[in-house]
Amino acid sequence: MFKVEKVDESNKKCVIDFLKSDIIRHVFAFYDIQHEPEHTTLYGAFENEDLRGYILTYKALEFPSVVLECESDVAAKLIKLAPENRFIMHAPLNLLPVIKERFPNSKHYVEHWMLVRKGQANYFQSKFVHKLRSKDDASKLATLLSTLQNRPRGIAERYVDWIGKMPVYGVFINDELVSYAGSFLQLPEIWMIGGVYTNPNRRNKDYAAIATSAVTKDALKKAETAALFVRSDNYPAIRVYDKIGYRKVGGKLWVDVGTGLRP
Repeated sequence: MFKVEKVDESNKKCVIDFLKSDIIRHVFAFYDIQHEPEHTTLYGAFENEDLRGYILTYKALEFPSVVLECESDVAAKLIKLAPENRFIMHAPLNLLPVIKERFPNSKHYVEHWMLVRKGQANYFQSKFVHKLRSKDDASKLATLLSTLQNRPRGIAERYVDWIGKMPVYGVFINDELVSYAGSFLQLPEIWMIGGVYTNPNRRNKDYAAIATSAVTKDALKKAETAALFVRSDNYPAIRVYDKIGYRKVGGKLWVDVGTGLRP
């Protein structure tokens, strides 16, 4: 029989040791509990002091981000600790029945989990790509992001803030930023790549491949693995990542509970 406990200093080490056993699978929990504890709440399901699963809520974004990672027999109890509404949940594919029972009006999407390891990447090189650093770069990133449809409030400001904190690379054509890609989480074992976006009027010219190559190259100089999530029906993006060397290693649910957002 398992019991659910909030993770605090009394049991944190045991949880970190569990997460460390498969950092790629547990990358968000492993990072958030150590590097952003002020924004993170984590409950674990413990059985004889062994961790059988957890639910994590990260609250630094516009809507809370929830990670549910466990087997079905544990999920029904852990999911009761999720927010009541307006959040995004990430969970294994097999937990969909439990999630739909708890949140029947939620919308779900399937994402491919793709990764590339050191020595396996094929880079698209270009003189038009560079790391975003300056205020002018930030302004151009905001302009690029203004072409996003149905973007959540504050997304431009959030991504512009990345420039000063995280690696972000952009492709510039005639001084216009047409595509970018960044890494929002960096560990010695793995970097998570995200925010890949190209101006709709500039697509099908390998700009996304160039930007993603640049941040992937940076990642694999400093970590063993680069990984990303992509919606399973986003075939153009999947082809880009496949050409760089990313390979699918699994799938995840991306669940919208009342936000109206899509991956």
